[in-house]
Amino acid sequence: MRGAFLLAGLMVWGGCHRGTTSGPAPQAQSLSGMTLPLLASPALRLTVAGRLGGKAIPVVLDVARPLSLVAAGCFEGAAPSPEGTVRAPELAGGFRSWAMVPLPPLTVGASAVSLRAAALSGEQPCAVTLGADVLEPYALTVEPLRREVTFTASRSREAYLAEVASSDAAREAHAVELSREPVGDWPLLPVRVRQGEAELTGPFVLATREPFSRVALGPAEAQGLQPLETAANLPPRTFVLDAVDLSEGLGVRPLVVEAASRWQSPSSLGRLGPDVWGRFTATLDATGGVLVLRRPRVTPPTPQAPDAATGPDTAESSPRNASAPGWQRCSDAHGVFSEEACYGLHVRREPDGGVSVVGAVYRDLPEGGRLHLEPVGAEGQRLESGCGVGLSFPATSRGLTTQHRLPWPTLARTLPACHEALAQARDFRLALFEEGPQPECPSACAFVTENATRRTVCECQPTPLGEGGVLPSRKGASREPPREERELEPEDPK
Repeated sequence: MRGAFLLAGLMVWGGCHRGTTSGPAPQAQSLSGMTLPLLASPALRLTVAGRLGGKAIPVVLDVARPLSLVAAGCFEGAAPSPEGTVRAPELAGGFRSWAMVPLPPLTVGASAVSLRAAALSGEQPCAVTLGADVLEPYALTVEPLRREVTFTASRSREAYLAEVASSDAAREAHAVELSREPVGDWPLLPVRVRQGEAELTGPFVLATREPFSRVALGPAEAQGLQPLETAANLPPRTFVLDAVDLSEGLGVRPLVVEAASRWQSPSSLGRLGPDVWGRFTATLDATGGVLVLRRPRVTPPTPQAPDAATGPDTAESSPRNASAPGWQRCSDAHGVFSEEACYGLHVRREPDGGVSVVGAVYRDLPEGGRLHLEPVGAEGQRLESGCGVGLSFPATSRGLTTQHRLPWPTLARTLPACHEALAQARDFRLALFEEGPQPECPSACAFVTENATRRTVCECQPTPLGEGGVLPSRKGASREPPREERELEPEDPK
């Protein structure tokens, strides 16, 4: 069991219809100072809970969209009569006309939002998207491990630069300057993408709505980047990139991104999503003109990797080979470097009573890795479930997180005994880290293994290749991801 590593028990507890509600509308309040949990999702999505009229809905935060949107699915029957039409620019180029419809009172968290009308999108699942017309006064700080977003008042770029310059020994901090698109006014930042010897460098839209980054097909192919082939001569859908960088050493490698065949914008080459900036604790301040990225510091890897395995039966409460050669070590909150600080676990009780876990790895994973978890009962005792449970990560650079409900609903059909046993857990603790991939779960996944049969079942993050897509060679074939695994987007501009 090469590269196995015992971990101490680290954990963090966080412990639509038409018509208006009766009574006066709540008075609009500032969102500044609020910290809200993101709705549970394997991939990082900036979606929080809200209410439209009397109905609970998801509220998507989209700093790049000029207008807020309301989905047609939020209204029973026909949508309200439009109050007017607004013609607005689209990220991919061109303009689109939107019908503006009145909204019932909208609340996000405990605060009423001043949004009397929104652009009507054709989406059927009910959701409201807050755009720059609401979010402009705020900076959003996204904490990927805790899956939370904090709203603060926008500040000047100089204030952030001074803060970054005084960063402590525990975390490195980087400030990336944002510019504004001259027509749509959305935030842009410089990005370099690489594939072999080919490079594409230029401005990308800083995006928060969709989980995946997207690269304009035409400019990328003109620079020699090759998309994955698709079946039946369909347009290319994905690129397998060696690296996506904001500056030297600040980015993600490797990464599969979407290929945008209809990206006609003269001012940008695509969008940069949470699959890149979500590897950091990120503060997005479009008005202040800065993206601040923070993460634990790491030591360089030493030449030789350890061969000995340390298993969960070891009596020590801290890792035996925390200073073993071969691996990067990471800084904890006090600036102390250790192997243990390279792994994070956040356990959260969801509103419906279920439990979700978020796992994070803050060092590079040249071969992938597995975080094994220990289920804990209501009295704090270790549960003997007869099932192994953990989180798998692909070969990637540092900072990847993944969130899953344990047990997830479909596990009841595939491994019913494990589902029943894990449903009794009220907590999970980190138990063991192993270097190397989980063969049945090739991407960022939760996995459960039934010990008696050795059968392993996974729930994986969606990727541009579909749920749990394996990182292919550039000669492989791309496939259409399942519809339910991709967030519906507004219609392309006409």
